[in-house]
Amino acid sequence: MLIAGSLLALLCGVANSAAAAIEKRESVRAPGGAGLRLLSQLVRRGWWLVAMGLSVVGWVSEAAALALAPVSVVASLRSTGRGGLVLVGHRWLGERFTRRELTGVGLLAVGGLVVALSAGGNGPPELPLSNLVEVELAAAVVGLALILRLSRRGVVAGAAVGVLYAATGIYTKEIGDRVARLAWGAVPGLALSPGPWIMIGLSVWAIGVTQRAFRRANAASVSAASTTVSGLGLIFLSAVLYERRLTPLSLALPFGFGLLMSVAGALLLAVGSVDRDHTVGSTAVAAGRPGASNDGKTGGEAEASGPD
Repeated sequence: MLIAGSLLALLCGVANSAAAAIEKRESVRAPGGAGLRLLSQLVRRGWWLVAMGLSVVGWVSEAAALALAPVSVVASLRSTGRGGLVLVGHRWLGERFTRRELTGVGLLAVGGLVVALSAGGNGPPELPLSNLVEVELAAAVVGLALILRLSRRGVVAGAAVGVLYAATGIYTKEIGDRVARLAWGAVPGLALSPGPWIMIGLSVWAIGVTQRAFRRANAASVSAASTTVSGLGLIFLSAVLYERRLTPLSLALPFGFGLLMSVAGALLLAVGSVDRDHTVGSTAVAAGRPGASNDGKTGGEAEASGPD
C-alpha cells in the first residue's frame, strides 16, 4: 500500500506541475479581467481545459494516495516538479528569475521535503471529522486566505492558494478514507456532508487566485509558495485534527531545520520575486520568444541585471 500510495503521490505532483505550466501559458494570453471574469475567459480556451483535466488527475491521485500512504509521504512526493517548472518557465514561458528568487524556490523545495520526511507517519485509522469541524476549518482558512489576499504580490497570492489547498487536502483525505472503507456506499454520506461542497468552493476560489497570480509572477515562484504552504499546512492540520504527533522526538532536529529552511526560502522569495505584467503584449510569452523580456534581454541576462 505504501508503494502504491507513493506512486500515486508522484503522479499527483507531475500532473499538477504540468497543469501549472499550461495554466500560466493560457492565463497570460487570456483577455484582461480578474476572478470569475478571468475564469469565464479561460474556460473557452482548449489548453486551459487540458490543464484542468490534469488537475483532476492530480486530485484523484492525491485522494487515493492519502488513503494508502502517510500524509507526510504524500506531502513530500506531490511536490515533485518544482525544478522542472523553473526550466519550463525559462525555456517555454519566457520567465525571468532573480538569484534570490531561485534560491528561495530551492530552499522551499528542500525545506518542505525535509519537514515532510521527518514528520510523523500514520497511526491507527482516524475517525471521520464531524460536520462542525469541517465548517470551522473552512472558516479559519478563508479568513487567513483573505488576509493574505490583501497583498497584491504574486507570491503572496500563491501562499493564499496554498492555505486553501491545505484545507482541500484535509477534505480530500476525508473523501479518500471514506471511499476506501465503504466504496460506493460512501457516496450518500459524502453528498450530505459539508466537506466535499466546501472543497469544491475553495478549489474554484484557489483556481481563480492562481490565474491572477500567474499574471503577476513566475509560475515556479507562485507554485513553490503554494505547494510549500499547502504541504506544510496539510501536515500541521493533520496533526491537530487527528491528534497526531508532528514528528518523533528522534527526528525533531531535522524537522525544525526543515522549517527554518522553508521560512528562509519564503522570505527570500518574497524579497527576490519581482512582480511584472506577464500578460499578452507585456512579455515575450505571447510572442513565442522564450527567454526574452520586455526590454529584449534573455532570461539569463535579465537575471543577472535583476535584484539579487
